[in-house]
Amino acid sequence: MSLRSKALALSPLFQDIDNAARLPHDERIQLTYKRLIAIGKAYHLTAEDIMNTTPKFWELQLDPILPMDGASASLISLHLNLCAGTLARRAVGRPDLQYTLKKLLNFELIGQFCLTEQAHGLDARNLETTATLLADGTIDLHTPHDGAAKHMPPSSPCGIPTMAIVFARFIVNGEDRGVKAFTVMFHDGKTMTPGITSRLLTPRGSSVPINHCLTYFNHVALPSSALLSSPEKGDDREQFFDSIYRIIVGTISIAGMALTSLKMAVYVAGRYSQRREVTDAFTGTRTPIISFPTQQYPVLSSLAQAIVFESLTKKAITLFTDKSKSLGARHCIAAVAKVTLVKHCCASLISLGDRCGAQGVFEVNQFSVQYADMRGASIAEGDLLGLSVRFAVELLIQRVTLPDSTNPDSLLARRVASMFQELRDVLAARFQHHRDPGFQAFVLPLCQPLIEAIGYRMAYDAAVEDGVDETILDMFVSSIVREDRAWFSEVGGIPRAKQMDFERHAMRALLPRLDDLLSELNIEAYCTAPIVSDEKWKKYVQGLPTFTSAVYSPAKRSPLQSNPVRAML
Repeated sequence: MSLRSKALALSPLFQDIDNAARLPHDERIQLTYKRLIAIGKAYHLTAEDIMNTTPKFWELQLDPILPMDGASASLISLHLNLCAGTLARRAVGRPDLQYTLKKLLNFELIGQFCLTEQAHGLDARNLETTATLLADGTIDLHTPHDGAAKHMPPSSPCGIPTMAIVFARFIVNGEDRGVKAFTVMFHDGKTMTPGITSRLLTPRGSSVPINHCLTYFNHVALPSSALLSSPEKGDDREQFFDSIYRIIVGTISIAGMALTSLKMAVYVAGRYSQRREVTDAFTGTRTPIISFPTQQYPVLSSLAQAIVFESLTKKAITLFTDKSKSLGARHCIAAVAKVTLVKHCCASLISLGDRCGAQGVFEVNQFSVQYADMRGASIAEGDLLGLSVRFAVELLIQRVTLPDSTNPDSLLARRVASMFQELRDVLAARFQHHRDPGFQAFVLPLCQPLIEAIGYRMAYDAAVEDGVDETILDMFVSSIVREDRAWFSEVGGIPRAKQMDFERHAMRALLPRLDDLLSELNIEAYCTAPIVSDEKWKKYVQGLPTFTSAVYSPAKRSPLQSNPVRAML
């Protein structure tokens, strides 16, 4: 699977990251929409690509252009995956939906996806927005109280006509027929549709800004064609999860973005660590900071994780796209990939940013803004803990199953087997049912560590299958040992001193290959942080607004300001 970017030429929309950060809030949001359209048009996905998640679809999800603007990445997920993907499943035999889908794919119309509500969050199956079928065949869409407001999707006017897939309880003759999806036009680019109110939320801290909103419906009249599924009542659980299928696709897509974000962080921190020097107090010699073990560990462990997790991502996509597997098993695979990669991406963005000192906190050096963006992504399409609780329990009671390890004698596979056995022994000895409050008190805190452990085992197996060499695998395993020193000592039989010896040996073996491995990440073009080289740093400094005793010299105008929209290819 290629990581070659179709979107990065580099166009003016992505060249001057520092000046983009200086734009006023409203202008920066407009820039995000321009980047969304530029990326989308560069890939030109078809309905077939989106509906069947073709290699072209996954190429976009793994494109390193997305972490360069997390807000654009969010909009792409909402627009192409969630909105267009939902319509594509329903458009067969529906000329009206085919027309809307065409406008979405041409970016003449922006698509949003409104599922969760302010008072419900992960408890989306109990949402309260209503869509009542009236005697004349029209549908009345209504927000019954403030807690039922749709939370977060950008619904305020953005200069481009915008519609959404809105989820509501379908009420027919007083009967609740369950949660169903409806198409709703939000605005024409400037003016909201009568009856729809959008309240612009305050910005998320440090992330690339986007117009997140609370959205309310006051008896909005919809045509009968707005309903996207059968009007009949079905099995509530099955109907709900079928209607939100695209969220499952989004779950694994977020794992892909976490991988590329992790690669970028490793590259920036690694190159900075090679060029940044300190003076030895005794000898007076200059030494690059990568020579210190405290700098080596975060760089080398994150590098090994990026390489091994790339194998996990490819394997997870292969398993996910296997239609012979049940939807529950495919969702579980997506959840394992997301929980594992996002957790380590966020942890690495902090640790690597810290190892870059004061430089690590500036947005221009990419750590802080990508961390804030990934925090948002960790909640989207199911937050890490919620996904972990659901699928750890389903695996425990064998409602879903995953493929067996191809390396069952490995440390990481043995740890997963041990964790499962411990939980099943507790369930059998103490409790009658997995819903017992006592069992939940015992198990729920262990759910995310269990899902992460499965992710590590799957990553190791995939990397071995891909032929990743033992030097990288040893560094990866030693970084996982740090996650749970107690288990590896008490059950794995590796005393703490030997664990640390293993880690030091892995670092010594991998360090000489650092320069080549950083280059092999193929991520340099997306790492705009000026701290990666002396040349970039000098250019960055020369472009800063300058104050002297004689004159104030502003930075040169960015092409973002003078020529905001240009074809990317």
